[in-house]
Amino acid sequence: MFKTLSKVLVAFVVIVIVSYFLQNRANTPEACTNIEGYWNADQNSCEDKTEKMIFQSLSKPHPVSIVYPDNQRLVSLDKAEQVEQEIYLRGYYQDLVTSPEHKVTEQEATNGQDKAIYERGSVFLNMSKLSLLADNRTGITYFAAPFVINTAGRGIFDYIGLFSYDFASQQATHLSSELLGNRIREQTIVIKEKSIVKDNVFVQEGMIEVHFKSHGPKQAAEDYPTQSNKMTLQLVALDPKDDQHAAFRRITIDKKTTHKKTANNKNATDNNSANSTMHKSWDTDSDGINDCEKQNSCDHTVDYSQEKTND
Repeated sequence: MFKTLSKVLVAFVVIVIVSYFLQNRANTPEACTNIEGYWNADQNSCEDKTEKMIFQSLSKPHPVSIVYPDNQRLVSLDKAEQVEQEIYLRGYYQDLVTSPEHKVTEQEATNGQDKAIYERGSVFLNMSKLSLLADNRTGITYFAAPFVINTAGRGIFDYIGLFSYDFASQQATHLSSELLGNRIREQTIVIKEKSIVKDNVFVQEGMIEVHFKSHGPKQAAEDYPTQSNKMTLQLVALDPKDDQHAAFRRITIDKKTTHKKTANNKNATDNNSANSTMHKSWDTDSDGINDCEKQNSCDHTVDYSQEKTND
């Protein structure tokens, strides 16, 4: 009995020593940086990085909802899962409909009063690519992250979402989305500017660049995307304490397709030039692609950065 008690006491002492060591090994700013933590100078302690705090909050106690851009449907992301080397928050939606214009209730479908048709899909928010637009750790901060909507047959659409995070309530809110395309690859978010607030006023709004590959105009859907794109987005937020009117403003979108060395290279160059410095008058449907590219009428002698005339 005494031997057993001694073993228990020894084990307890070892646990206490190890816990003390782990707690104090990051008790300096340098050590905190080494374990990728955040050094709180006011509390003289090492804390989790903001990205980790947000993920831990959203992955369990406070799940975030994605606003489906097409119909404003809210999809709660209540599962966390790893796909290859990246971590996602996942949600699933299912709507009972008879046609795009008419909805029926579960009771009507059960009673056979109408033929039930379900619209189903999944939403995946990539937390591994979460990018903070501000450095504050109190009040409201903003972050960008890519998410995917798998529409179960109609396409796999990639977006960049703007989110706010309230440190007090530990809740995140999906504010706006920018469509990247169908079945895009290699999306990367680059922070160009962080938001800066002074005297409760934004003196600088956050700005990001999104780099990704999409299918070129003549590529088959099963081919690996070769068109390189760069989209520039700016945070528009009026009140640092209120995210009600915050959104992304799309500044530019540039496209460049990687072509094989063929006789068509000249036409490809003309099309890329038409898109990279394009005046908005050349893009009547506001999709970021010059109208001439769709009409196969781009001309390298035309300055597409100037407003279109009706000659």
